[in-house]
Amino acid sequence: MGRFLMTADVETPAVPSTAPVPLPERLDTATVGVLKGLVQQAEATESALDASGVAYVGGLCLQVLLASGRPLVAPSEKVREAFALFGVSEFLSEPSTPSSELSA
Repeated sequence: MGRFLMTADVETPAVPSTAPVPLPERLDTATVGVLKGLVQQAEATESALDASGVAYVGGLCLQVLLASGRPLVAPSEKVREAFALFGVSEFLSEPSTPSSELSA
């Protein structure tokens, strides 16, 4: 008889499992198709999106990023500014530091 591995039904947080997918320097109307492809790649590999090299974010690409629900890692200052300008800064959540580390 074969062996079966039983696992507990434990909910695990959605943590990216592979290296983040880097985004292009310019996210504008001309690159929205590229961005959609990168988002699909990140979804398929359960990866985050690396926004460290982004120098411009247009409204349409911002909508694609928000709709994707993929986490952004290392958002550049321009990404932060774009999210603030559109009033959606709360979607740029940084990894939280456990309170036990703050008191150490």
